[in-house]
Amino acid sequence: MQFKKTKLATAVGTAALAMSLGGPANAVVVGGDGGWEVSFTGTINLFYNQIDFEFTTSGLPGPQEDSAHLNEGLLPAFFTFKAVSPTVNGLTGTAQISFAPDSSNSKHTRNDKGGSAIDMREVFFNVDGSFGTISAGRTLGLFQRQAILKDQTLFGVGAFAIPDQGGTTLGRIGYGYIYPEFRTRFAYKTPNINGFQLEVGVFDPQEGIGATSFAFETDTPQFQAEATYNTTFQGGTFGLWAGGYWQEQEFQSGVSDDVTSWGWNVGADIGFGGFNVVGSYYDGEALGLDFKNVTSGPGSVGLFGVVGPAGLGNGGFLCNATGTCDEADNDGFYVQGSYTFGGKTKVAISYGESNQDSEVNPATGNTFNEVEHEMWTVGVYHDVTSWLKVVAEYNDADQEADTPAGARVDGLEADGFSVGGFIFW
Repeated sequence: MQFKKTKLATAVGTAALAMSLGGPANAVVVGGDGGWEVSFTGTINLFYNQIDFEFTTSGLPGPQEDSAHLNEGLLPAFFTFKAVSPTVNGLTGTAQISFAPDSSNSKHTRNDKGGSAIDMREVFFNVDGSFGTISAGRTLGLFQRQAILKDQTLFGVGAFAIPDQGGTTLGRIGYGYIYPEFRTRFAYKTPNINGFQLEVGVFDPQEGIGATSFAFETDTPQFQAEATYNTTFQGGTFGLWAGGYWQEQEFQSGVSDDVTSWGWNVGADIGFGGFNVVGSYYDGEALGLDFKNVTSGPGSVGLFGVVGPAGLGNGGFLCNATGTCDEADNDGFYVQGSYTFGGKTKVAISYGESNQDSEVNPATGNTFNEVEHEMWTVGVYHDVTSWLKVVAEYNDADQEADTPAGARVDGLEADGFSVGGFIFW
């Protein structure tokens, strides 16, 4: 075998794809007999964070905490193994495995637990030909994929789920988009036709988080799709995307009832010179505020566990004791602007919201609170070398939950300053 080191022309997979959107990536490539090529890429990051949490419950002051914490950002560490076959009869095969070790711990655990764990995020293979790409296995979902990959906090910190947490932060998850998650699927992507591509997938369906194994039945798959269009013009770039998501699950308790989750999203990315503007919007039902398919009702599943109030939870859907279910209305957006000096230092600012609409269904007794998550982010992201990035970021996040009658249920104000960096290979 021959060993060589080269810069990747195209980064494939979550960590590598993320790097191609703003971070440099190198790969160690091993060339073998028969035309096979194996590459190894990865990244590690860590941030120092100074965070201030202030909760309110029923309009009254609740738990408060200031925290100094060493934590990884929205991205965990990644190590990606990729094998590419020789092209035979017009077909090229790619196999990829990516796992994500955490570089940080919760303050409340010892040694190697509470965040310092390995998360097997990607295990998939692709077959490429003139017809496009057929893919099988687990990787990042299609719905809301572009929103997270274009987000400036991908290489930063964004929001914290709880004080003193281990593992990754939220970034802008729940403050402008729903987490696309790493999902098992069969997918097909068209060839690039003058900048246009369409990808559709049949996904393993999800069931209510925290429910027993027999609480829900999913006898149809989950469907996701994403269309993208990218082009260049003199001095700039332009990209559009649109996506969709649909799933049905049956709650099996008392009188069985169906829960239908669906959503759509659109976005645009415009670059001219050193300027860049990104906008993203989504809408749907039973999507949740942060993660899909979390049973919640008026907010009974709290985002902040035992520390914070319950009314700021994920939203999504509620099934009562008689087995009748209702879906919440969810929507959100973010807008982001940046300027890159000298091709190395990006200064960016963004604002985003994730919302759940209030609802009272007198026929079922199910009630959803009005919940709003919003966050401002300002950051500086500097490429010191092709393999080293340093970051400074400030985030101001707010959450409010009100009953349909307008009474305050819970609230949160959290702001934090973070400094840290990434190494890429």
